[in-house]
Formats: sequence, structure tokens, C-alpha cells
Amino acid sequence: MARVRKRRPPTVSRPALLAGGSDAEFRLLIHDLIAYGHKLDACRDAFAAIAGVSGVQYEILMLVSRAERLSIGEVAARLHRSGAFITIESGKLVERGVLQKAADPADGRRVLLQTTRKCREILQRLAPYQVRINDVLFSHLGARQFRDLRALVREQLASGDRAVALLDVLLQEAA
Repeated sequence: MARVRKRRPPTVSRPALLAGGSDAEFRLLIHDLIAYGHKLDACRDAFAAIAGVSGVQYEILMLVSRAERLSIGEVAARLHRSGAFITIESGKLVERGVLQKAADPADGRRVLLQTTRKCREILQRLAPYQVRINDVLFSHLGARQFRDLRALVREQLASGDRAVALLDVLLQEAA
């Protein structure tokens, strides 16, 4: 005897996200995005292990190495983390001689992060692994698809920030 599926309430209401009145395609997209996020996390963690740092420390190193002299606040904003968390994690990297902190000459209240020779050596050793893995991770993208994906993800991050802020309000209401 075939089982009868119970109709579940939709998890979205925007018509653009519904296919034939169903949120099934939307749910598949969410599951795919989460699964891909896990793959990205696994790659990040492997790169971090090769570098001898934690996953978030790897993210900090990559960001600072591509834009020298970023402030703690700028790093926190770009990584969507709190300033206090970035201060703690970057402090560990400073203790190990991987990063250095300096006062911003234009604003003494700001602390700037800079790479050290040790950091550059770590990144040099890591680069061949990154090239191979990143080329595979994004092997299906052409130049235009890459630009479009980058723009779409940037927009989705902003929507994600708004959704998390709304979620905080809804959680307070629920309590």
C-alpha cells in the first residue's frame, strides 16, 4: 500500500521561490547550499591544518594577506564575525609571529593587522594546494558565471544579515 504524504506548510511565500505552489525546489536549494557550505568548510579546515592554524585563523590570514593593513573592525566586517572574536583570534596569530599589530598612523585608536615573513612563508607553502582544490571546487564556472555568482552571493550575504537580525527579534518574541 502506498503511503500518503501529508501536505506540509510551505517554508516560503514569495512566488519567485515557489514552483507550482510548492516549496520543494526551494528546500532542495537550501539543502544543496548547506551541503556545498560543508564542502567549503572541509577545504578551509584542510588548508588551515596544512598552515598549522584554526579555520577562522586561516580566514584571517587570507584576508589580511590580500589587503595589507586592515583594521580588526574591517576584518570582522568582511568575515561577518564580532570584533571581539577577531581580536582574540588575531591575537593568537600575533603571539605566534604570523601577524603583527600596528597602530593606524591616521587614527591611533585603530589597530591594523599586517602579515609577517612567517605568514608569507606559510602562504607560499599553502598556495599549490589551494590552486588545485579551488580549481576543482569551481571547475564548472566560466568567467561570466563566476562574476554572476560573486554578485549573487554578495547580495545574498546582505539578505542573510537582515534575516539573522529578524531572527533575533523573532526569538525574543517567542521567548
